[in-house]
This record gives sequence, structure tokens and C-alpha cells, in this order.
Amino acid sequence: MKRDATQVATTRRCPGIGGALLVSVALFLMGVRGEAQSRQVPSLAELAGDYRYAGNKAKDEAEIRAQVEAATAGMGRFVRKRALPRLKKSTRIPERLDLATQGSDVVIKMDSYVVRVPKSGAKVNLKTPIGDTAESSFRTRTATLLQDVKKTDSLKLNSFRFDDDGKLVMRVRIQNDKRLAAPLDFTLLYARAK
Repeated sequence: MKRDATQVATTRRCPGIGGALLVSVALFLMGVRGEAQSRQVPSLAELAGDYRYAGNKAKDEAEIRAQVEAATAGMGRFVRKRALPRLKKSTRIPERLDLATQGSDVVIKMDSYVVRVPKSGAKVNLKTPIGDTAESSFRTRTATLLQDVKKTDSLKLNSFRFDDDGKLVMRVRIQNDKRLAAPLDFTLLYARAK
């Protein structure tokens, strides 16, 4: 995978967890702004819908596997043995993606996993698919809606935007400053269900 300057810059270590997370999010948002400056932010009503995975599964899974291998290659045997199954669950490609609003909440459903966060951007605690407790929120930036999941030493950022063909692009970025040699960063393509 070819990496641009924004992605390469995010692999550099920063002092302290907070610094690394803030730098990572800032650089990610700069990249999002650069790819969609002229587009308007899609409204929640425009994004709401039932989507099905429409990418090349073999290619996407191979890219994700390669990134996981590269990010964990320098780990000790014990730590890597524990990290690999967790990363496999965290990077699993959802076949079905539903985005909806219910009252004052945004509801994101990825297969059977459901995340409910306030439209206001307020942070809520939730259980991740791997069983950890994390803090999550939802917000808009340029032409993208962002959902982040923060734990003490890691960050997962899911972004949702439309491409030029009207398909939903979900970008997933996972960073763990203490463990992963480099962030995982991949995109998945979804089409509206008929």
C-alpha cells in the first residue's frame, strides 16, 4: 500500500499517549479535509440507511492482514500472541452496516454490534467488540462523519463519507502508541441495500 505524507507522519512517536492520539487525529482530519474540501458535510439524514459491503473482500482482507503483520512484527512472542486475535476482531470487515438516527442519538450497527452515541457529540462509555470498555463520540468534519472509540492507550477512528459514485466509504484507523509499530489504516466500500 502506498502511504502519503500524512500517513507516514502519523507513524512517528510522540511523547506521551495524549500527544500521540492528538497528533494522529489532527493529521487524519487534515487528510480528510484535503480529499474533500469542496464537498458539503452530508447530513445524518443523507447518511442514514442500510448498506452492504461492496468491496473486494480478498483484497481488503489481504491488505488488513499485511498491516497487522507489519504493526505487530516487533512484538515479543507473548504480547503478539495476545494482540493478534484482538486485532483480528477489531479489523473484521462488517458485511452489513446500518446508520440511523433515533431521537437524540446516532446509531451505528455493524453486523450484530451496535453503537449508540449522542448527536451532540457527548462522550459515552461502551463495550467494544473485543469486550473492552471504551469512550465513544460522534462528530462531523468537512465531508465526513467521524466516530471515535478511545481507550487508555489506543484510539479507533471510524469515518463515513460518500465517494463520487455515491457509495459509502468507511475508513478505519487504529492506533496503539505503546504496542503497534504503526497505525492500521484501511478503507471499506459499502453500497445501499436494495
